[in-house]
Amino acid sequence: MNWTDILREHITELIAIITGIMGGSYLERRRKKAEIKAADADATKKVMDIYQEALDDLKRRHDERIKELHESYEAKVKELEKKWESQFEQLRDEIKRLRANLELWKTKYRKLKEAFDEYRKKHGDQ
Repeated sequence: MNWTDILREHITELIAIITGIMGGSYLERRRKKAEIKAADADATKKVMDIYQEALDDLKRRHDERIKELHESYEAKVKELEKKWESQFEQLRDEIKRLRANLELWKTKYRKLKEAFDEYRKKHGDQ
């Protein structure tokens, strides 16, 4: 028996083996591609979920920071209002004091002017 006889006897088996190998290989490649597609879709979904979580966290932190800044702003405004009100009150007190002092000096001036006018009347003609 030579190779050709052995090949003829087992050609159908050889074809079945080759076909099985090729078919199995084709099916294995399709299965692997499907697994890779599924893994890729899963990885994409995970990346999108992580991205969405990051965006949600960023929005939450942004809102918290805006709230903190607003509260800080309100506190500073109140502090400045108190400071300005205190300064205005001091200025009002100073104005009252100066007005009272002005009235005192006006009274003194009038009295001195009256005394001077009387003096001039008495001694001015001489």
